Amino acid sequence: MLYHRLRSGALLALSYLWAVVLGSLLLWLPWSSETGGLSLVDALFTATSAVCVTGLTVVDTGSAFTVFGKSVILLLIQAGGLGIMTFSVLMALAIGRMPALRDRWVIESMFGGNIKIQAWDLVKSIAVFTFICEAAGAVLLCVGWLNAGYPLGEALWYGLFHSVSAFCNAGFAFFPDSFEGFRGDLVVNLTVCGLIILGGIGFLVLYELAGFFRSPINRRVSLNTRLVLWTTLVLLAAGAVGIYLLEANNALQGMPLGQKLLASFFQSATARTAGFNTVNIAYLGNATILLLMLLMFVGASPGSCGGGIRTTSLALLIA
Repeated sequence: MLYHRLRSGALLALSYLWAVVLGSLLLWLPWSSETGGLSLVDALFTATSAVCVTGLTVVDTGSAFTVFGKSVILLLIQAGGLGIMTFSVLMALAIGRMPALRDRWVIESMFGGNIKIQAWDLVKSIAVFTFICEAAGAVLLCVGWLNAGYPLGEALWYGLFHSVSAFCNAGFAFFPDSFEGFRGDLVVNLTVCGLIILGGIGFLVLYELAGFFRSPINRRVSLNTRLVLWTTLVLLAAGAVGIYLLEANNALQGMPLGQKLLASFFQSATARTAGFNTVNIAYLGNATILLLMLLMFVGASPGSCGGGIRTTSLALLIA
């Protein structure tokens, strides 16, 4: 059959294509948008951006879409973040079916050929860890928005959507100015940053670290994990310091010191993969824009939700 002749890359590409097509049609429906009729081009762009977790938008997510439309975007982000093939194998496991041998090989090839665990164990670990992180993030963000005066139902919905968007490094937000209105909110800022970092550090690293902490005796983390952790830490710190020094008397001028530091760290964390912002990007100087471009070029780590050339590539180039 044709299915068995397709390479894993082609299967993955076709899965993303079908997700984009289905998402576009759902967002094109009259009850997906507040105006009752989003153009097909805008629906296609939004669905593609959500599946590919880029965060680019041509319409304001918060005001242009109904709850149904936002739910479609949420599912597209989740599917894109986990990986379409990973998601499909997870669904097969959920209904008690064992994935085919070729499906297991595809999943393993997506996350590296040196995996020492079975594909279905890997997928279950990915799903469990993802949903735990997103659930915890949703609760924390809900608390943050409750403190900001939002009603409980709205705070829960906002918390869930932005938790998934942050962990999947998607950058979609209900607010037209992203998180500029919450620049000084410690709970919202640190929660979003934490989700971005966890989603961008790579599932393989997180899986290995979880095993290390469960049984640290006579266990060593791999070179890949050490490279990812050190490079991520250096990029976060260097980006935050650079943004603060370049913008302290420009875009950050007039803010309290604590808010300046928080905004600098937030921009450093989100620039590489997510696309949120707590300062107006248009007000940033050219040197800061160049710094953000460099951070975006590097991106996230292998086996994660983010893009870029990967932190390990940068570490190897420097080495």
